Amino acid sequence: MRFFAIVALILALVVSAGATDRATMIDNPNACKPPAEPQHGPQNGDGVVITTQRAATVYYNLAEFLAVLDADYYFDDFASLDWGTISGVVTYQFGPVNGYSYTAFAAGELFSIPGAMSTSAAEDPITLTFDGLPVTAVAGDFFATDFDGNPMPTTVTVALDDGTTVELTYPTAFVGFTTVVPITSMTISCGDGLWVTYDNFYVGQMATVPVEDQSWGRIKTLYR
Repeated sequence: MRFFAIVALILALVVSAGATDRATMIDNPNACKPPAEPQHGPQNGDGVVITTQRAATVYYNLAEFLAVLDADYYFDDFASLDWGTISGVVTYQFGPVNGYSYTAFAAGELFSIPGAMSTSAAEDPITLTFDGLPVTAVAGDFFATDFDGNPMPTTVTVALDDGTTVELTYPTAFVGFTTVVPITSMTISCGDGLWVTYDNFYVGQMATVPVEDQSWGRIKTLYR
């Protein structure tokens, strides 16, 4: 009896450990498509905390970000992705689109869920490295999901290579950045045994404005 109890315990531990790896269930019947526009939570800075701000300007609102984004940009809503469409790789190249491209990296492997990009292992950060045209504007929905891909009410940290760092607490998921110095990479991370996820991703450059109107206050006024 003791032998069978030990075997059962070992099996339970194996199952428990495997539950943190989405690759153990490639065809997840419970997989949930994230909301198409999860940024429709609080949009006036509620749920967004800037823990460090360097050269980048931070946008809490999608419309305000789009107002300063050049018309030739790269947008991806990952509509073509399903459970495990992208899996078994630690890096994946996206683009080029309009000259913009980037590489996604997760040490424990990337893993797509329906309509979004995520990771295979829980609490595994995703690093996005921009390797196409210089990027001075980037934005998206950044949140955490459970094993089945359901968005969870927790905090996700988004950090740029210049040190600018924000924390998003779901249902607030949108944040955008612009900067004069090109953005070379960003890292998305979370805790609580959940999976980092991003969607509705914009990569591009700030729109050109007349020299006499290049203060940040005037830029926002010009594009409202």
